[in-house]
Amino acid sequence: MSIAVVEKAGDVRVYGSGSPGGKGAGLIKINELSIPKVGKLRTRILTTDFYDHYRQNAGTFGDEERLVVSSILEELGDIPLGIRSSATNEAGRTTGSFSPIHAGENATFMLPNNHPDRAVRVSQAIQAIGYIYEDFQRRQPASSPERMGIVINPIPGLFDDTLAGPVYYPYISGVASSFFPHALKNQDPKEGFGRIAFGHGYATVLDDFPVISMATIRNPIPLNLLRIGNGQQYFYALDMTKNTDLKGEELETMKKLHVRFANYHKIRILGIQRNVITIEELVQKDHFGFRTTLAEIMETIGRCISSHFQIEFVFNLDFSRKENREGTFHIVQLTELPELKFDAIPAPRSVRRTYLSIPNSQGHGVTRNIEHAVVVSPFIYTKDMQKAIREKISQVNRDMQARGERYILIVPGRLGSKNPDWGIYVDYKDVEQAAAIFEYGVDAAGRAEPLPEEGSLTGGIYGSHFLYMIQGGFDEEQKRLATRMYGTQGTHFLTNLMSNNIIYGYVTPQRDTFDPWFFSSPNPGVGLSVLRFPNPVSVYADSLKQSCSVVAEND
Repeated sequence: MSIAVVEKAGDVRVYGSGSPGGKGAGLIKINELSIPKVGKLRTRILTTDFYDHYRQNAGTFGDEERLVVSSILEELGDIPLGIRSSATNEAGRTTGSFSPIHAGENATFMLPNNHPDRAVRVSQAIQAIGYIYEDFQRRQPASSPERMGIVINPIPGLFDDTLAGPVYYPYISGVASSFFPHALKNQDPKEGFGRIAFGHGYATVLDDFPVISMATIRNPIPLNLLRIGNGQQYFYALDMTKNTDLKGEELETMKKLHVRFANYHKIRILGIQRNVITIEELVQKDHFGFRTTLAEIMETIGRCISSHFQIEFVFNLDFSRKENREGTFHIVQLTELPELKFDAIPAPRSVRRTYLSIPNSQGHGVTRNIEHAVVVSPFIYTKDMQKAIREKISQVNRDMQARGERYILIVPGRLGSKNPDWGIYVDYKDVEQAAAIFEYGVDAAGRAEPLPEEGSLTGGIYGSHFLYMIQGGFDEEQKRLATRMYGTQGTHFLTNLMSNNIIYGYVTPQRDTFDPWFFSSPNPGVGLSVLRFPNPVSVYADSLKQSCSVVAEND
């Protein structure tokens, strides 16, 4: 293997003549731009040539590849490093056209890179690359043309010697999208939305504890109207003692800590109440120019990108300065998103049966000839069934893919969440064949289990769902004040659903049209049922009106 090295703008170096993959291509583009108050992220990319050679060598690295990794670590120094997957199908457009978006499906490792023996640091980095390759290989069908690149970056952040041990994390991590599909009438959807957290970015792209949502970026609704509870109670941090071997588990070098373990003097300037972080100082009061700079960043990128896009970023303060502290953004990922054509949706022709009709959905278009509904019963499901139900959903999805069929999925709670109290955890690949997904149940308090209620038509109230909901209010202004962001926007799961135009919505059982047929399982007591519609149905989804219906049409 003869390794070509190409220098790119903004301290980016590409090794090999293959593809840099999705993340790599995005970082190359970002570093070519001049964006106010954004630091250039030093970036080293191992192209897909390394992946090909790894496979040809039966899963081993040659001396030449090891030498490249060693030289990269020596050049970058002993700062913590991200060893990040960059698959060719991972982050939007890598050539002139879009392919299906598969964000967050592949492993990434964060490394302390602080062992006193340089050979150990190199060995851990090579282990991480090998685990990324192997995880990717396992997920690909034998005929898949997709390949894997690797991005190596220093992690901008700060050290914190906590009572739980030495850790390292970005001060603020976030994800921001250029378009807000669920803006209210008095908001501009082109202002986009953000999802931000104290600590490492896993808190923003996963969904296992509440973080802060900004709806929209330039003129966000006051955070005290958007929070679940009072703010962020937990954060992710890199455990600086995990600096030798790896087991192959993506989060194994991370610690999930309560915010009381963080340095109080650092978090109090974000806004803190009763041991939870509000981040109101940055968002509402625009301290250090956080909100206005983020808006400028999105506008600058938007002028250079022809499509909608999403970025992942970090924001850090210079704590060595006691006065006039300045903040610096770094963009760690750019994903270009396909834009839907919002053609007028025709009204359904005369219908013989309406199975579902809701006023809250995302996605746009008409899908016909759907024969099956996959239903997880809110009457039966409990969180201890999560693993078994996930396996069944995944198997049904594979069966449908093999037959080339689409289906409708109905689940209680929030789909895709890693918090078992909120819903059923699945990866996007477990449901990517679905034409439409509907979450069932309403509970503003976010309660976890179905709760029996006298006179309820639903069998109980199931907690937490969808992107956000509007509670009460007689006019648009009252509705705006009653908004509750549920913090799922910006997660990898919802990015994939939105980008690939899988219709997604939630059902309020006592308000919306919802046919009891969906609970007509021939096997009472079984948590998941695969039902065949008496006649094929069509899904009509209008994202402009945020409405969706599932109907059996007359011939």
